[in-house]
Parts: sequence; structure tokens; C-alpha cells
Amino acid sequence: MIRALALVASVAAAMVPQEPPTPFRSGIEIVELDVSVTRGGLPVPGLTARDFVLTDNGIAQDVDSVTLDRVPLSVTLLLDTSTSVLGERLAHLKQAGTGIVDALTADDRASLITFSHNVEIAVGMTADKEALRRALAAIRPGGSTALRDALQFALALRTHDRTRPLVLIFTDGDDTTSWLTEEAILDTARRCGVVIHAIRGQSNRFLDRLTEMAGGRTWSATSDRQLRELFTSALDEMRARYLVTYAPRGMARPGWHELKVRLKSGRADIIARPGYFVAAASPSGSSPPR
Repeated sequence: MIRALALVASVAAAMVPQEPPTPFRSGIEIVELDVSVTRGGLPVPGLTARDFVLTDNGIAQDVDSVTLDRVPLSVTLLLDTSTSVLGERLAHLKQAGTGIVDALTADDRASLITFSHNVEIAVGMTADKEALRRALAAIRPGGSTALRDALQFALALRTHDRTRPLVLIFTDGDDTTSWLTEEAILDTARRCGVVIHAIRGQSNRFLDRLTEMAGGRTWSATSDRQLRELFTSALDEMRARYLVTYAPRGMARPGWHELKVRLKSGRADIIARPGYFVAAASPSGSSPPR
């Protein structure tokens, strides 16, 4: 288990203005967007590129491809292990995490990060399910809660490959220890293109704002016995999402690009990231390296 002493450097770096990262995972040439489409809480199957209407800063775009459940996932489990996670709650949390591990396919990968007032990388991104199960079984709670700092660390460790990244958070309380502000974390989530789902034990406005900015959702647990079901539901929701791909037209300017997605016909509930950043050109005039 690696204690994340590098968090201090990560937090300090987050406080210094930096050039925005290249949008999403593919740069401006291709934009990839995870889109949830449901009716009555159930996924809408069988959609194709012809079914979507997408605008980028108000300009209609041609959707090039729409795929479903074909790209492997890289799941970061970010688990609150503060003092409030004790006894029966800890047992249910371990079961919920193990349920996620059991549901991974051969091509998926996962990592486990735990946090109290410290942040620990229990297991780095791996396909080794046994290592993940052992780390979950070894969780020992204690300390206060540094949720925002843990989120910054998890997002900084995101993979840069062809998998679809998902950060799955569990917390049962408010942040009591973090250095970073809510706005700093929301800005990181806005820029990095990672879907974030949160399972919470109590109402948390920050998590609601965070998941909306990251194109995910929050899941409220009214009982510890719900944790495994909610963890599995969050993973199933991610697998049921469409990966919508398009090449932006007339979108060369740097800065924030607002995205809007809807269906050409029929009503549906759609969840997707509200936009992405285009990085400014380097002084030489070329785009920054990916």
C-alpha cells in the first residue's frame, strides 16, 4: 500500500495557474463524449449516429460514430475510510467494492484509492482482480475526511489510453480536512474529461455539482445494505452509455466549448459532460503536445 505523500505536490500544483489540458482523451481533432440515454430509468438501446443531434458552441456537428459497451473501462474506486466508516458500514463497503471487482471484464482495469485525512493508493491501475480484493479486505478506517484533496489526486492519476475512465466515489460525510477548495476541484473535473459517479450517505451539494460537471450522477444510499447494489448500478450505467464521437467543425478557438446533446425524435433523459476545453496554441504556433 503506497501512502500518497505526493499529494502535497499535487495540491500545490493545482493551486498554480496552469495551461488547460488538451480536451478529452483525443485532442481537438476528435471529441469523444460518454452519453447516458434513458427513459423511465432504463437505457434506450439501438441508437445510431443518425439519432443524435449535437452542437458545439451552438454549431451543429456531424456525429461520426456511436458505439455501445465496446471500449474497456478504467475504474478508480475512491473510498472514504474515515472514522465514520466502522463496523457494519465497513463490511458493506468492502462487499460493494468486491462486487465492482467481480463485475470487471477481462479487458477492464481498476485501481483503489482510499482517503481519510491521508490519501493512499492501495492498488494502482491493474487487471489483477486478486490484488484488488486483497486491498479491499485490508481496509482499516480511521481519521477525518479529505474528500477534495483525494479527488484531485485521483484525477491527476487518470490514464491516458483508449479506455473509458470512471471515478467511482463513496463518502458518508462532509469534507473536514482538505486544503483544496470546491471550486478548484470543480475546475479540474471540468477540464479533464473523466466521468465521475458518487455514492453518498447523506446530502452533499458539492458532489451534486461535481458529478453534473463531470457528466455523471450521484446515488443516495438510505441504508448501508444498499451500497453493493448502488455500486453495481453505477458500473452498469457506465456500460450502458453510448460513446459519441465527432470531428469538430469551425471549433478552432481555444477556451471552453459548450456541448448540447439531444435525440432527433422522441423524449429521453440524457446525461453527458456539458463541455470541454481547447488548449491555447504554444508560442511557436503549434498545438501543445498530447
